[in-house]
Amino acid sequence: MVQVESRKLSSEECKVLANITKSARKGTPLESERSVDDIARGIERITSNDEFQLLIASDENENIVGWTYYYVAFRLMDFISGFFPLVSEHKDTEEIALSLIEASKRDTVERGQSRLEIELVFPSDEHRAHSEKYVELYRKCGFQFAAEEVHMKSDLNIIDLPELHLPEGYKLRKFSEITYESLEGPGFQTLEDSMEGLFLSMSHAERKVTVEYFFDKSKSHIEDASLILEKDSEIVGFIITRLKDDEPEIGPVGLVPEVRGQGLASYLLVSVLGSLKDNGSTCAYLDTTITNLPAQKLYRKYGFEDVYYKQFYYWSP
Repeated sequence: MVQVESRKLSSEECKVLANITKSARKGTPLESERSVDDIARGIERITSNDEFQLLIASDENENIVGWTYYYVAFRLMDFISGFFPLVSEHKDTEEIALSLIEASKRDTVERGQSRLEIELVFPSDEHRAHSEKYVELYRKCGFQFAAEEVHMKSDLNIIDLPELHLPEGYKLRKFSEITYESLEGPGFQTLEDSMEGLFLSMSHAERKVTVEYFFDKSKSHIEDASLILEKDSEIVGFIITRLKDDEPEIGPVGLVPEVRGQGLASYLLVSVLGSLKDNGSTCAYLDTTITNLPAQKLYRKYGFEDVYYKQFYYWSP
């Protein structure tokens, strides 16, 4: 019988989870040279942070046999990042893992959330192969495939940017000058018309929260690389750039359908890359769904290359 609970952990219990982590990842692409003590310190930071929920599984003898955690500080949606749950060597490994996933689902419902999502990152083919057992577990618990994305990088030191001109009738403005209310409608229209599978897998309420997150001005952005495109005083496009791990990450990027095919996406992207380059950035990153071939073609034209892939699965009550 497996018991799953969420509670604050002692340092010794964090060390137990660290040993489980070290053992479960041995011989896999996730094997790390980090010490058990270092891993334990990371787990202590998680268990003391209210933005995360940590669940532990114990057997009938009250021995901790597995754990998982996820991000809970987002409206409507919770997020699992990485290859979890992690379970000790045990005759009932699958049962323990499934119990942890089911407990995560129950907790999501109890807190009034509408979606639990897992992101699996594949820096290599070995990571993709290793993910198969996790995908099987989550599918058994009712999770559905949402999307696969490619994370891309452009080396700004080696690309040559063309001089492009904005067609007559269009005007560029800074993101900081525009209200959220002005951006919400075009944001919805652009993203709902896109081929971005992750956004399209969400409910309307979840999409609204996501659009609010994309255009949240309380999150710092790079002023000269976050641009809004207008025509006749109406917003028809946008490109937002923020720092992530001290590197510029571009997104969202979008144009409303009626203005596409005029080279405007190229103009926005070249403007942003040029600004980043002028301000000393050496690279830029972005994500796009692998099925969005027109976007990939555009990005590759300006030096973006694949870095890694990631898949998303989700469950809704």
